[in-house]
Amino acid sequence: MLVDVTEARLGEWAEELAVLLGGLDHLLARPEPREVFADLVEGLLSDLRRKNAWTMSARAGHVTPLRIQKFLNAASWSADGLLDELRGYVAGHLGDPSASLVLDDTQVQKKGTKSVGVALQYCGVTDVSCTDLRGVLEAWVTIPGVRRTTSNASTP
Repeated sequence: MLVDVTEARLGEWAEELAVLLGGLDHLLARPEPREVFADLVEGLLSDLRRKNAWTMSARAGHVTPLRIQKFLNAASWSADGLLDELRGYVAGHLGDPSASLVLDDTQVQKKGTKSVGVALQYCGVTDVSCTDLRGVLEAWVTIPGVRRTTSNASTP
């Protein structure tokens, strides 16, 4: 489905993002982290070519990346609470009772000279130790006629 991106639609998206971020205020104890969180989310959703603390801080008007770095490393907030809120938001807006969130821990062998976050480690794709990138891919999947099942598996 293609969506015509108009100035009016961008305004609607900005308003919806503000409502979403405002609904997450209870996860952050103070107003300062709320502002930095909003800057961080807006930076991640922006068209910045490189998304790191420096570029997102500059986009938000901060002189240094320290506010974003402190938020990520030292601020008191609940990642599990944020995940629960995000899951509820996605379910409410893309709601389908048969949908499932699919997570995939992915490895990609490093190519080129400009990759960051690589380390020599075992790579299941190549079955050898090499420098590779790792990431988690997420998808919200529905298949008509298939019901979602849940499992409470535990390890001894």
